[in-house]
Amino acid sequence: MLIYSTSPTPFPNPVSVDLLRAWERSEKKPEGWTRQDAARALDRYERFLRLAAMYPGVPHAPTRDIDEMWHLHMLSPRAYHGDCLRLFGEILDHDGGFGKGEDEAAQLQAAFEQTARKWQAMYGEPYATQAVHGSTNCWHDCVGRCWHACSSKKVQPSLAA
Repeated sequence: MLIYSTSPTPFPNPVSVDLLRAWERSEKKPEGWTRQDAARALDRYERFLRLAAMYPGVPHAPTRDIDEMWHLHMLSPRAYHGDCLRLFGEILDHDGGFGKGEDEAAQLQAAFEQTARKWQAMYGEPYATQAVHGSTNCWHDCVGRCWHACSSKKVQPSLAA
């Protein structure tokens, strides 16, 4: 999944809906997640949105935990619409099929690596870690990604921590 934003407008609270409550009510929770895991994922999702707002026109790719919160956010369409307009001036399209083609997989990997570098620079911590991705060793969580685009198990040691 790649997202592009056109106008940076970072806000202290990028999400206007209670995504922790939405997670608690969700029937499809990631296996083994606790409320603490969901709270950490929400924090990371909010930081992901801020990062995307800081770098308009640049593709960004989410980790699995961020993507889980992104899906929950989109399930509240009015809030998602308003939040996106405030942050980016447009709706961020979640292209669930992006990355299936070989040319797209390379673009997705490049976007993920670029997002990881910007995340490290902005927040001073790794973007993808074992705590975030569990036991997966794929650079973009090919087992759990919603867009199922992984055709290999290429390990990126700098990102798989």
